[in-house]
Amino acid sequence: MVDLHGRVAIVTGASRGVGKGIALGLGEAGATVYVTGRTVDDSRLPPFLKGTTVPQSAQEVSLRGGVGIAHPCDLGDDAQMEELFQRVSREQGRLDLLVNNAWSAADHILGGYFFGTPFWEQPLSLWDDLMNVGLRCHYAASRWAARMMVPKGEGLMVNISYYGSRHYMNNVVYGVRQGAIDKLSADMAHELAPFNVCSLSLYPGVVRTEGMVAAASFDPSIDLSGSESPLFVGRCVGALCWERDRSAYNGTTLYTADLGRLYGIEEENGFRPERSEGERR
Repeated sequence: MVDLHGRVAIVTGASRGVGKGIALGLGEAGATVYVTGRTVDDSRLPPFLKGTTVPQSAQEVSLRGGVGIAHPCDLGDDAQMEELFQRVSREQGRLDLLVNNAWSAADHILGGYFFGTPFWEQPLSLWDDLMNVGLRCHYAASRWAARMMVPKGEGLMVNISYYGSRHYMNNVVYGVRQGAIDKLSADMAHELAPFNVCSLSLYPGVVRTEGMVAAASFDPSIDLSGSESPLFVGRCVGALCWERDRSAYNGTTLYTADLGRLYGIEEENGFRPERSEGERR
């Protein structure tokens, strides 16, 4: 059984969705989790996102048996990023796991041009947002995490990516971002390997996030049968953090479905997701 008592983690973009599921999965294993994100007030959120704030996610981590610590911040702001890591260093004196999950696309999805619009008709702000919050902030956070992990000779950095890096998906910028995250993971792994710090990319399958569930309620083409819960993704990350010999994973891309089979990870109802057809390509 995965036991992460005494381990300290930072999960970015953890107010909702996959990030929240990861935080909860780490929490149920006993980890201390710094929950980061920008949402502290749900009053302006649509009904299906009510209750998805940084403080509420941190509280749920604690309710599951971990120590949830809310740290609202804008990871696109270098000063706020530095304060986050300084706080963890000051309060815990260590960092065992960094999960880079944050990204910024909500406004573009709501704008109606994220899907099915050619790149020459999309605003340049799409590139700026996906590459700043979702690539640059991954790099910046990893830089700070390495400064804590390398001296101790141990640590894990998990970058949440997706198989859109392997073939066309959604739009040009989205695919470039995913491919860049995978390259970031691999090249950081090359420099971190001598210090026993592991860097990798993790591909969830189709995940039942709040947004996906809401979309499926009015779009019959969205099939969530066989999909993963955000908590399942979190349990997979917990297993990676618990694994003592991660050398074979360094610089690689892993799939949550494969980790579920390898570590015997299941959903709360006992179901174990498998790779979808798209993931097998």
